[in-house]
Amino acid sequence: MKKQQTGATLIVVLILLLVITVIGTLAIRSSLTSLNIATNSQGQQLLLQNSDAAIFNVESPNLLQRNTAYDGLFGLVKTDANKGKELVFCYKGTATSFYDISRASFMQWVSGTAPNNSELGVDGYCKLDSSDNFFTSGRKAVMTQVSIKVNTDTSSALVGLDRAFEHMQRGTDAEAAKIDKSEKMLVTATSIVPSMSSASDTDINDCFKLHMNQVVIPSGVTPATGMNKSVSQCLQDLGVPVNTQITEYNLTQAFERT
Repeated sequence: MKKQQTGATLIVVLILLLVITVIGTLAIRSSLTSLNIATNSQGQQLLLQNSDAAIFNVESPNLLQRNTAYDGLFGLVKTDANKGKELVFCYKGTATSFYDISRASFMQWVSGTAPNNSELGVDGYCKLDSSDNFFTSGRKAVMTQVSIKVNTDTSSALVGLDRAFEHMQRGTDAEAAKIDKSEKMLVTATSIVPSMSSASDTDINDCFKLHMNQVVIPSGVTPATGMNKSVSQCLQDLGVPVNTQITEYNLTQAFERT
């Protein structure tokens, strides 16, 4: 017997197919969102760990004698001729030593509209697209640049004289005792994950090489457009995942009577 076909089965199948497609699309989108969250979380952990590793090397007791030597991390920047300058180097995991003056650079405001970066050469700045490995590990995921300088920002001294001299030796005349005066040292560790950014290698290299880590513009200097940004701000503007840790140390030479 012939029966009239109304096409209801086809309509039901198409509706079910549409529902399955929507559910599948939502599931894929949710999975991608979860993957992005996990990737970002992993990236932040890598950035934090590498910045911490650089800071730990700076304050390592085993490296204290080397770091306070005349050409060491702290010894070099606390001389009268170098106060206000940033000693910059790239923390390279493949290097045999954490710091080497032969692969360090000075960044400083001298005059004009942009900082000068070539007093010690430009080998200290982290570089992408280089035959040399400037990454902190063999995974080539994270790059960390370190800078050290004497804290020359005296704005905190306006709070009171107790803040202005809080880092000085108490009960000791440094000149009479023939010891070094106390200095506040700023250490900045800036880490990035270049692979998680669409910024060009040249733009990232310029952020590391052309900008100060701590921007303290001298009186009478008008910076060129964009040059008043720190390394971290420059990288953030490019959309590069970045983690910056700043640590202040009170470098004091103790005097003991025996």
